[in-house]
Amino acid sequence: MILPKQLAQACPQGIDVYYENVGGKVFDAVLPLLNTAARVPVCGLVSGYNATGLPDGPDRLPLLMATILKKRIRMQGFIIGQDYGHRIAEFQQQMGRWVQEGKIKYREQLIDGLDQAPQALIGLLKGENFGKVVIRVAADD
Repeated sequence: MILPKQLAQACPQGIDVYYENVGGKVFDAVLPLLNTAARVPVCGLVSGYNATGLPDGPDRLPLLMATILKKRIRMQGFIIGQDYGHRIAEFQQQMGRWVQEGKIKYREQLIDGLDQAPQALIGLLKGENFGKVVIRVAADD
């Protein structure tokens, strides 16, 4: 997998804050790069949404717990709608301003045709995309 190597190159001083929304192989690549006292807000684990059992391979929980302890990593779960739903309008206003100012960088994967939506969703849940998946239903006229 090339992700661990790419992350290490992109984060030569390690990672202080990682917004966890994916889990799985992405988190596996991030974990060794987390710095001492790193913070990890956990807001989703999309890679496991379709799981029907435990992942194949060895139990990774002891490694995770040891890393959290040794590096004093703080992890906390958040459910945005329940914990911060009252601040949605404030978020939209601030985020809109940051996007316009170029302070927020994002990636989109554009898929043409509603007929491609099921495969795009499957790919999204398998972690085959990077960034937001956008389905273009019809061409702009």
